[in-house]
Amino acid sequence: MRARRRLTSVLFCALAAAVVNAAQPAQRSARTWVGHEPEMEAHLRTARVARLEDIGTGVTLPRRAYLTPSTPFDSFVWKVIPPGRHGGYWDSYKSEIAGYLLDRRLDLHMVPPAVERQVDGETGAAIMWLDGPQSVKQTGGQVPSGEVWGRAIRRMQMFDNFIGNTDRNAGNILIGSPGELILIDHSRAFVTDRKLPFPFERVDAALWDRLTKLTRDDLVGTIGPWVDAEAIDTMLQRRETMADEVGRLVKKRGRALVIIP
Repeated sequence: MRARRRLTSVLFCALAAAVVNAAQPAQRSARTWVGHEPEMEAHLRTARVARLEDIGTGVTLPRRAYLTPSTPFDSFVWKVIPPGRHGGYWDSYKSEIAGYLLDRRLDLHMVPPAVERQVDGETGAAIMWLDGPQSVKQTGGQVPSGEVWGRAIRRMQMFDNFIGNTDRNAGNILIGSPGELILIDHSRAFVTDRKLPFPFERVDAALWDRLTKLTRDDLVGTIGPWVDAEAIDTMLQRRETMADEVGRLVKKRGRALVIIP
């Protein structure tokens, strides 16, 4: 009898926990553009800019453009940075667009939509503004750790190494729901430096497969209008450097500890 009561108690607790868990709303993804990219891009291109405000952060002096209509989102980041060296760094609004388009080509879903448009006679990049997610800087300065975040961190490192983005910092990594990193600010990417910006110890298997299959023609077709031929050639050279490092790590530690499904 006691054994039966204990079993009934265990089953009741398990059922109660299941009911509580079912009552909890699923955490909503901060990547609200995923699956709606054409709609978001059209809004970026065509919505009327009601006003511009200085954001107050960032060395490239971005502004926030408020839109009419205000749906599906009410504003975008406005960057007018002609391609060239500014303050000793290569900067270009076109790199913002290239970063987004390459993210789409690689099925990363980590970079918010960005398009080229004109505002008040200026040409620049309009980048979807995300309300809600905070940057790593705002949440304490440390990228989240643990198994749930491992895949996102590996993908971020691979993406930055491929595009030559030396400017990844706590201010341009946004924190979404568990396991979600959102990457912003790519105006200094797509440089012609073969050196990898960040060391790495592991790679994401699916992303590595897609990266290694990209041809030069694929890259030209995806980002050719936004970055020059030398930058594309350097991306392929950095990929060779990444492949050499992956090979070295596999030889040292074994494939299962380096290329993570």
